Amino acid sequence: MSTSTIRLDEGVREETTRIASEMGLTFNAVMNILARKFNAEKGFPFPVKLDTPPKTVFDMSSDEFEEACRDAVAHREEVGTMDYVTRLDQESGLVKKVYTDGRVEYVLD
Repeated sequence: MSTSTIRLDEGVREETTRIASEMGLTFNAVMNILARKFNAEKGFPFPVKLDTPPKTVFDMSSDEFEEACRDAVAHREEVGTMDYVTRLDQESGLVKKVYTDGRVEYVLD
């Protein structure tokens, strides 16, 4: 086992030691766990990135907005059309499907 010296911000070691103690661990055990996880993941086991809020339409220029609209239209999912409409039969009170070809089907369930 090797010995290493690390520099931590003020209070970090104390807080880490306090939390680790509540879990039945030592500060050294926490550092070993973190280092092993870092090695296993080949990097940080959590995203390391700047917190940048997503761009909204209010943040876009006119050209960016138009491009976003064109992209949305180009990649939209096809919306299927139904070949019937659902109606309520006034006489029986049952729900019925009226098809475009004139057929009528009552929904009994």
